[in-house]
Amino acid sequence: MEARSPAGQRVWNVACDLFYREGIRSVGVAEIAERSGVGKPSIYRNFESKDRLAVAYVEAQAAPPRTWLEEARAACPDDPSAQLEYVIGAIADRISEPDFRGCPLANACVEFPDREHPVHRKAGALKAEYLEMLVELIAPLPVRDPQGLAYMLQMLVEGANVTTQIFSADRSAAALKEAAARIVRSYLDQ
Repeated sequence: MEARSPAGQRVWNVACDLFYREGIRSVGVAEIAERSGVGKPSIYRNFESKDRLAVAYVEAQAAPPRTWLEEARAACPDDPSAQLEYVIGAIADRISEPDFRGCPLANACVEFPDREHPVHRKAGALKAEYLEMLVELIAPLPVRDPQGLAYMLQMLVEGANVTTQIFSADRSAAALKEAAARIVRSYLDQ
């Protein structure tokens, strides 16, 4: 994250919290200004526009999955299957957290359905990176169609993000791990 002025940091903290809890579109610059104690002109000096602030927010939300990938490789250096299980487990743990309100990237794509909008483009590009990271984790496994398996797992993760908002978070997390294991087994070369 780039260095920000104290006012810029207050804006950033308030905006990130509000964007995640209430949605990007439902939060206005006036509300961010009021809650951060920073005037609108200062917000625009620090971030240029609400869209720029939203794109930065979406980009910042991408850090944990990259961290999970690095942690998986460190925890299970010679076991690609355990690495994949580790990442799925980390995702299941995250969706079980009490403050979880869905994947911020998927939420941003839903809020900004125009695929050419900068927020949608950034969130979609980051989701594509996640898909590539799954392919990278799966590639060493003895499976047919690693790209197809990665896509199926990504769909499963997206479904768990949503069902957590509707049903039991613990049940969704457990189902994610179980279904992922079943799908991976179904792709293994026999």
